[in-house]
Order: sequence, then C-alpha cells, then structure tokens
Amino acid sequence: MQDFFTIAKTDFLDTFQGAWIFPLLLIVLVFIFWKEKDGMRKLLLGVLPLLFLFIYWCPLTGMLFMKLLGENVYWRILWLILIAVLIPYGCCLLIGHLKGWLRQGAFLIGMAVIILCGTPLLKSEEFQASTNDYKIPQNVVAVCDLLPGNVHALVSNRLMPYIRLYDPSLTLEYGRNILTYNVREVDSPQAALYKATQEEEMDVAFVASLAKEEGCTFLVFSNSHMYSDNWESYGYKEYGHTDEFTIFVDTDYEEGQNTKKWEE
Repeated sequence: MQDFFTIAKTDFLDTFQGAWIFPLLLIVLVFIFWKEKDGMRKLLLGVLPLLFLFIYWCPLTGMLFMKLLGENVYWRILWLILIAVLIPYGCCLLIGHLKGWLRQGAFLIGMAVIILCGTPLLKSEEFQASTNDYKIPQNVVAVCDLLPGNVHALVSNRLMPYIRLYDPSLTLEYGRNILTYNVREVDSPQAALYKATQEEEMDVAFVASLAKEEGCTFLVFSNSHMYSDNWESYGYKEYGHTDEFTIFVDTDYEEGQNTKKWEE
C-alpha cells in the first residue's frame, strides 16, 4: 500500500505542480455545491469530480486500476476531472449572481486568475518549433528516409512513438507500451529484446539471434551504443547511419522484399 501512495502522490504532484489550478478547482467545487440549484449540474460538475478524486486516492480502487491500467497510465484518471470545463463554469456561476460593475470586475478578475494560476504551455520544454510537415522530430525523418518501406524493424526508444507516423508501412517489434517492462517482469521475446537493448554494452549474439527469430529485418540503435561483438558475425550488417542512429540490416534481406510482420 505504501508503494501505491508513493506512486499516486508522485503522479499527482507531477500533474499539478508549478500551478495553482488544483486549489482553484477545489474553490470552484465548493462554490458549485453552494450556489448551483440544478440537481443534475450539481451531480455532474460537483459530485463527479470528487468521486474521481476519491477513486484516485482510495487504495482499494487505486490498486485495482493500477493493475488493470498499469502504473504508468494510472494518473490519467485525473484527466476525467474536466478542469477546463469546471473552472470556467464556476466563474460564470459567480458572474451570474452579480450585477453592474461587480459583474464586469469579477469577469476580469476571473480571467486574470485563470491565466495566472496556469503555466505557459507553449513555453514548456515539451514544445518546440516543427521542422517538417509531419510535426515529428527531424531525427525520425532522417532514419525513415533511409529505411525501405514494408519492412519489420526493431528501433530505439526515441523513435518508437513517431516512426509509423511518418511511414505506416513499417511494422515495429514493440511500441511505447514496452516501457512498462521497466517496472514489471514479463516473459516474452519482446521483453527480452527490449531489456537486452537497454544494456550499456549490448550482447550482440543474444540480440541478433532473438531478433532474427522474431523476423526483425532492420535494427536501429543510437550511435552511442557499445556492442560486445561484430554484427556481421551474427547475420546483420550496417545499412546506413544518421547523425544520431545506426541502421543494421539482416544479411538475408533482398532489396524490395516485404518483411512486414502484419498487414494493416
């Protein structure tokens, strides 16, 4: 149970830290309970958000949903609390009870409070100017331009979320869900490959053998990786490279061959 509270607290603070949105939300909920006369609106805009908070913090429901959803996505229960609806509605409810210059003043103060209690979204490190029409990192485009279409690949974690956005004809040995294997034990070829490729010095014999068994025609790893042996000794050779990644190909691959693991 201690682990549950640690995870819940960490994710909660990561969601709301650096802003006063959550205290503002609590104030709005109190005001909705106080002033809202419509029973259905009070239920949807007052009771339901508190129910989601209870589900999030209650150990019984929390541990159940962590098991069902996974620890890495459990915090998204907080997304069910429609903050972008609740806070403006609470402000409108307040304004509706005022008249004359008090209403205008409350409107301006409410706008200022909403702005000041948030954080500048576009200034955060998660946002940067797009360098291509696909709005994905340029290093992904550089790799995809070297890879042929209709092939199955095992790629670096940094490429996984974006590579099929650029070229959906590629199939990947695993996607972003593989990151859950960092916190739980899973006995599968994908999990074994993932963990082996995260080692500081990659065991080429193991990775190459298992990658071939799983039909991975192309392997894409960061240039910073170190390897225990020469790839050519185990059925792969260098196919190309970019400033950040090196691409290896199965020596049995023939140009134009379709090695996709599944069809769309």
